[in-house]
Amino acid sequence: MSAFKFENTADEVAAALSDNIRGKNVILTGASPGSLAFEAAKSIASKQPGLLVLTARNKSLLQQTKDAILTDVADVDIKLVAYDLTKQETIRKGVSEIKGFNVKFDAIINCAGVMAPPYALTEEGIESQFGINHIGPFLFTNLLIPQLNDGATIVNVTSRGYQLGNIQWDDISFKSTPYNKWHAYAQSKAANILFSSALARRLAGRNIASFSVHPGTIFTNLARHLTQEDYDMLAGIPMEYKTAQQGAANMVIAAFDPSIKDRIGAHFDDDNQIKAIPEQFGYASGIENEERLWALSEELVREKFAY
Repeated sequence: MSAFKFENTADEVAAALSDNIRGKNVILTGASPGSLAFEAAKSIASKQPGLLVLTARNKSLLQQTKDAILTDVADVDIKLVAYDLTKQETIRKGVSEIKGFNVKFDAIINCAGVMAPPYALTEEGIESQFGINHIGPFLFTNLLIPQLNDGATIVNVTSRGYQLGNIQWDDISFKSTPYNKWHAYAQSKAANILFSSALARRLAGRNIASFSVHPGTIFTNLARHLTQEDYDMLAGIPMEYKTAQQGAANMVIAAFDPSIKDRIGAHFDDDNQIKAIPEQFGYASGIENEERLWALSEELVREKFAY
């Protein structure tokens, strides 16, 4: 069980886990200013990691993140890699750039994502939320598995928004179904949970853990597409607001807390505790769903990954 509570911040968690962060090589995606990844990166950087690789689509925004970190921590090694999660070719190029650093990594924290945008397709014709929130991280992570140390950890940031709709297996991209941005968001976040569990099973032999985390309800740049009508639609979902520093906390817990390593594949709720997926949302759990998602994901990236 995690020793941390709802109100703990990423800075507090990093301070408590500093011995487990020191010297570790970490990849953190979506690290633009104003994001949860930005907060997690600052907290991790303060505890002397070995190499901190920050990714996002915009290189200039990544540079702003790096500059902000170096203002407080002058001696941390930070490398920036820009790629676009809507274009699989650029994801592959980003991975090649990371492999060129010639280091093994101890943690991948997949935080990049989008929430409830207007309907759009990725370059490969995949609905943008499913493409950015799941297919991109699926490809990015699997391509980097050979670069992970045994005992490494993979963290996938999900959301309680997975409860807003099941997985539309036969029309993932809403090509024959009217687009519902919250249903699309929900299935992408359910996919994050299933992917984490599937990875944990596949990589258990290398003692590589994988977790999904719901950071909580936080006002960040992720909400840039939301209207008042959208907020009204979410009013029925129980939620308690957090600061960005609090929202970034369970990413750091999942990545570095040795006390939860035996719970590989588990899901962290916003109280920083591991929780089972409720039975009524069974589409977000179970080996059958994990395998169905894995097969679909391999089809959409046109590559198979076997471990």
